[in-house]
Amino acid sequence: MPSIPSIFVSGYTEEGYGAGPGLVRFELLAHGLVGERRAESPTLVNPSFVIAGGGCLLAAEEGPHGNVVALDPLTLNVAGRVPTGGADSCHVALIEDQVWAANYSSGNASLVPLAGLLGSEPVSPRLLAHPGSGPVSDRQGESHAHQVTATPWGTALVSDLGADRVDEYALAGGRFELLGSAQLPPGAGPRHVALKGDFLLVAGELDGCVHVLQRTPRDGGSDYFWRWLSKTPLADSAQAVESAESFSPSHIELSHDGNQLYAAVRGPNTIVVLDVRGLQSHQSPRFLGAVSSGGNWPRHFALDTLNGKIYVANQLSNNVAVFELDELGIPGAKPIQSVDFGSPNCILIA
Repeated sequence: MPSIPSIFVSGYTEEGYGAGPGLVRFELLAHGLVGERRAESPTLVNPSFVIAGGGCLLAAEEGPHGNVVALDPLTLNVAGRVPTGGADSCHVALIEDQVWAANYSSGNASLVPLAGLLGSEPVSPRLLAHPGSGPVSDRQGESHAHQVTATPWGTALVSDLGADRVDEYALAGGRFELLGSAQLPPGAGPRHVALKGDFLLVAGELDGCVHVLQRTPRDGGSDYFWRWLSKTPLADSAQAVESAESFSPSHIELSHDGNQLYAAVRGPNTIVVLDVRGLQSHQSPRFLGAVSSGGNWPRHFALDTLNGKIYVANQLSNNVAVFELDELGIPGAKPIQSVDFGSPNCILIA
């Protein structure tokens, strides 16, 4: 990673997706503000998610023919590019030396060996699919994989917005195989997830709620299943969700200490904070507050609760808004900085 603190922002580049510059590395100043541009990678096409791993940056390129791309974190030069074999790759993760991609439109997940991505020999992805559908006809006619998440116990979770499931894959005999699924209520539309111990927190893009499930032993053995416990609206009331013209949660993330859950909600364009300290005693998440995202259509954010900042990618207003967090972890009413950026969709601090 770069020797100076950096913040990376990606944005959609093609007509129909957005008008962004690809991927840019900014200097991150000592007081948490975004500084000068230090590098740019204009050769990326619709980078939709970026992570750090394996000594490089890994990005998903979203389009009819998706790719995973490895980049030098200092120069942002492309070090490798491999097709995912899926359509509209919208998320990337590194698990057990495998680069995973969630392919939204084709409804599957892809695996590519990191060594193959960085190597000179052609490599083919392995595809994992578990087809399904849901009751929301215009959004759930088929599976839509949206995120891949590593668990502390060595499995991979793939959220399927179209099938109201989070599928879990385990490594067996050198290959990842379907272990089971966490089933959500019909029409929830699981998008992004966060793990707090044995609790799985799921953002429902279609129902506007955070769902809580618990990993539960089956008959006292080593096997387990995911038990659905509750749902909490990402607003001060369920009525606020139901009456909104548009209400579409995107990203969720836990604070550094795991006590609070942050969520971005498109439509009302808010950042919502929930108290999740009571999960162990089966208390539902508690609404703490919501503030403006500082723009339109907050697709993603990066959280730095150690230094008291949150960075929000407002896709449709073409800006990144920086907020200071108060002593309770609530963002301020107004951003302390707004950075112009075309169609931002992901932010990474590294």
